[in-house]
Amino acid sequence: MGSIVRFALNVYGRFSLNYFTRNMDNLLVGWRFNAQALGFCKKAYDLFALSALVQSLTTVAVSALSRLNRDSVQYRKYLLNILAVTAFVGMGVGAELTLIGKDVIRLLLGPNWEESGRIFTYFGPGIGAMFLYGTHGWIQLSIGRADRWFRWGWVEFTITGALFVLALPWGPAAVAASWSLSLWILTIPALWYAGRPIRLEISPVIAAVWKFVAASLLASCVAAVIAGSLRWQVAASNSIGELTRIVKISCLFGALYLGAVIILHGGCAPLDQAAGLLRGMMPGSKSLRPLSTIAATCSVEPSQEITLVGK
Repeated sequence: MGSIVRFALNVYGRFSLNYFTRNMDNLLVGWRFNAQALGFCKKAYDLFALSALVQSLTTVAVSALSRLNRDSVQYRKYLLNILAVTAFVGMGVGAELTLIGKDVIRLLLGPNWEESGRIFTYFGPGIGAMFLYGTHGWIQLSIGRADRWFRWGWVEFTITGALFVLALPWGPAAVAASWSLSLWILTIPALWYAGRPIRLEISPVIAAVWKFVAASLLASCVAAVIAGSLRWQVAASNSIGELTRIVKISCLFGALYLGAVIILHGGCAPLDQAAGLLRGMMPGSKSLRPLSTIAATCSVEPSQEITLVGK
């Protein structure tokens, strides 16, 4: 009973700490500026947080990893596979929303909220990192180390809070940029720290995700240049024009991103992995079998096995 209670206290301690971290920017912006600036920043953050679809995977991922934690090879295969799929989706969503987020906010809320759209362009680059960053908690929970997850929460609180304070004199947009910067700074150290009890090296993690980062950066830059050269601009009150621009940029970026992913990976394996994971999550999939099958798509050399430490 004692270990169960300690586990629960660490989990809820982490949740509480995360709440304060996630709302610190609101406190600082409201204190330093005014209610209007806070409103613009909050609406931009709402779209930023809503894009974290990876949170819906948490229950599935933690459950699957927990049942694999006595088999080092399968654990590593599934973990690297799900990190690759998360990077594939997250980097694509993040780059695309960075390109169209301003138009999305204007379309949904009206031209009076254009400042929120401008602020969101600074949140957007951090979305992909946010997808990946959330996975460090999956590792900590699946191996029963909620205490380490809670301790890392203090690191996140300290670094993110410091960046907020440093960015505050430059306005809400700088605070939004500090959100993105903090996520990129914390992601690799967080995954390294989470993997220490299971002796998981960071190099295979980087190898699993860097091509998606490169593909999203390349595709977003090319899409921005093409959209700018073709002058896909719309009137401030033209909702149809905004929707048309969103569709055009989304299709352009999607084609460029998928093309870059296929070229960098030398084939369609990432698309097959993402489709396989989605099929495994569909209602009616039985136990862990579909997830284990998906994990098998990641090749692991026998010499790269990890040794898991007990809970």
